[in-house]
Amino acid sequence: MKKTNLNFLILVLLLQTILYAQNNNELSFQKDIKPILDNRCVVCHSCYNSPCQLKLSSVDGLLRGATKEKIYDNRIDPAKPSRMFIDATTSKEWEDLGFHSVLKKYNQENIMSKLLKQKQLKPENIGDYAPETDDLQCSKNMEELDEYLEDNPNHGMPYGFPALNKKEHEMLISWLKGDIKKQEEEKQKPSRIIKAFEMFLNNPDMKHQVTARYIYEHLFLAHIKFDGDDNFYSLYRTYNANGSDAVKTRVPYGKAKEKFFYKFKKITSTIVHKTHMVYKLNEDKLQRYKDLFIRPTWEEKPNMPSYEPKIAANPLIAFKQIPAKSRYEFMLDNIHYFIMTYIRGPVCKGQVALNVINDHFWVAFKDPKYDYTIQDKDFLIQNQKNLSLPNEYGGNSGILDVFSIYKYNSVTIDYYKNKNKLYEKYNSPLDFQSIWKGNNYGEKDNDAILTIYRHFDSSSVHKGALGDIPKTLWVIDYPLLERLYYSLVAGFDVYGNTQHKILVRKYMDRLRIEGESNFLEYLPRSKRNDIFNSWYIGDIAKQVATYTPSNLDPKVDYKFKEFVVNLLDYTKTPKDEINFIDTKVDFYKNIKEFKTKDDIQKALKSIIFHNEINKFKKFSSDNFNLVYVRFKMRKEDLVYTAVINRWHDSVAFLFNEEARLNIKKDKINIIEGFIGSYPNYFVVVEEDDIKEFFELLKGNVDESKLSKFFINRNDKNFWQVYDWFQNKFNETNPIEAGLFDLNRYYKKSID
Repeated sequence: MKKTNLNFLILVLLLQTILYAQNNNELSFQKDIKPILDNRCVVCHSCYNSPCQLKLSSVDGLLRGATKEKIYDNRIDPAKPSRMFIDATTSKEWEDLGFHSVLKKYNQENIMSKLLKQKQLKPENIGDYAPETDDLQCSKNMEELDEYLEDNPNHGMPYGFPALNKKEHEMLISWLKGDIKKQEEEKQKPSRIIKAFEMFLNNPDMKHQVTARYIYEHLFLAHIKFDGDDNFYSLYRTYNANGSDAVKTRVPYGKAKEKFFYKFKKITSTIVHKTHMVYKLNEDKLQRYKDLFIRPTWEEKPNMPSYEPKIAANPLIAFKQIPAKSRYEFMLDNIHYFIMTYIRGPVCKGQVALNVINDHFWVAFKDPKYDYTIQDKDFLIQNQKNLSLPNEYGGNSGILDVFSIYKYNSVTIDYYKNKNKLYEKYNSPLDFQSIWKGNNYGEKDNDAILTIYRHFDSSSVHKGALGDIPKTLWVIDYPLLERLYYSLVAGFDVYGNTQHKILVRKYMDRLRIEGESNFLEYLPRSKRNDIFNSWYIGDIAKQVATYTPSNLDPKVDYKFKEFVVNLLDYTKTPKDEINFIDTKVDFYKNIKEFKTKDDIQKALKSIIFHNEINKFKKFSSDNFNLVYVRFKMRKEDLVYTAVINRWHDSVAFLFNEEARLNIKKDKINIIEGFIGSYPNYFVVVEEDDIKEFFELLKGNVDESKLSKFFINRNDKNFWQVYDWFQNKFNETNPIEAGLFDLNRYYKKSID
């Protein structure tokens, strides 16, 4: 044998040895596999709305597998819960809940590897891709999958995006060939601060126990961050002290079978932004809990509230023994977190759930000292009936309850009248003094005013007054705040029947109008009805929107916009630098070249003032509401989010939303940084092309230039672009960041 051939053979054998050594046992899940799953798979497979409920944010989710059942489907009867780490642990238990394996071997192949290989064979994306609404079949065996791929050859994974690169693909396939097992959790001793909080929550004293129940019911969704600890934790109930036997109830106020403990468990699943709601705990917070709940004298002798739904589902009844002022201040202390749970919790998925709110509005809060619903110790007790919640029916609401359209109207009107009488009793016309100034008054991150954006089928909440002056504002007092939380979060059963979800949606109409009504009380009595009617255009809207203004005039006498401007001054909330425009702006024509951040922001402000962003408006739709824009400057990278706010003549009813849109009144806000969790498009602009990009948005450059800036899902560089935006988000928001979700990326695949 020639020496050259021998050397070649040796090289081949060496390469084969290296390749074969890189098998499942040699690969590290944490170092090699998890980064691939996170950045290419978890971006769509992470939550209740994951395609086929295949949750890849942990090995446990991969082992659980997929199901044909859709959590948000319409159903007459409630579904069995299938929550990770709670409702099942073994393969048999998951099978009983309707899940099937995606790892089961069929001649050394499995469903997941087959889908990955199919993408390598047919990498082209053809047509539209909308994972949450497409019929993906969710094949339960290889025979079904073969039939599906024969009909849909371009539906390999990643679905509707470019294929994995060769290295990522080979590593993942190699790992999938092996015996995949649950990852052993590192056993760590709880820190001193965790022990202190667990001791507080598990204190057998009845006052502590009622307090612990109240706190748990408000933090069960939280990703808890302790000072000095890089991990996040969840607070849960467990039947044993070591935390291995979780209490399984459909809602957090469900009754446990026996004595239980409160424990903190480290979150090991990948953090995704859409469910990442951070709540910070430290020694100061523990002392605050003691000052709020333990030291004050309670309204009655502490006793454990009933777990009966008619009581437990309504915190105004269940926890009436705890001073209302303490409860309100507890929620105000972390108000951004609590509003975030309404906006980003399980209830807020999809257009039908979210068309109950406008696309852009601000919320402010009553100062506890001037919230007479809690200052008067009898008011909440006397209005228990008027403050009832739909949650008492649980996840199995009856059809008749849902279609009793006027069920809550009479008690709503009674409540408004009683509250109006209350404020008349105290002879307290409203002024700015009754508005809460926030936790960080005078600082940039103050939370006296929060901004809520709806992005069609998702939404987000942000500190401060973002955007221009919105169509509506809310003012939230304690009874509204608590009912929002228990209706939309604690009492919302994601596995409940359709009737339950519609009932919650209908009740939210009442809560929205209550917040708007509270705001209108700060405006002259003669103007209130006209302003309210401008928010509810149409005969049907006027019939279903119940508004009962008081006869009190406020101490201040401002028109709508005047009040808003003075509210910002009172709370020291900065005006939006780009979108809040109160004088004529015409910078754009004077900017010769774009070299600095100031140049770009002046141009954006000018374009928005003249309402010239034609291209964004043209694509305004249910799949084009949130666009991340990167300006690649030579000195720095700048990121902005274009938020498209669609105008609704009314949000007073459930169906036929399209008929209530008015595209002529749509607005676009450009916000520095990142807004939302579900980007619909990425845009990348080089410094030398900024002028051309702006001219394109204004409609002065041919549409064929769109692909130069707008990164279509078919773009060969899509994953590199995504990685940049994700890394930038992680860098600029190290605690609040999580993986973006790509399920709602613009669905059209364009060559």
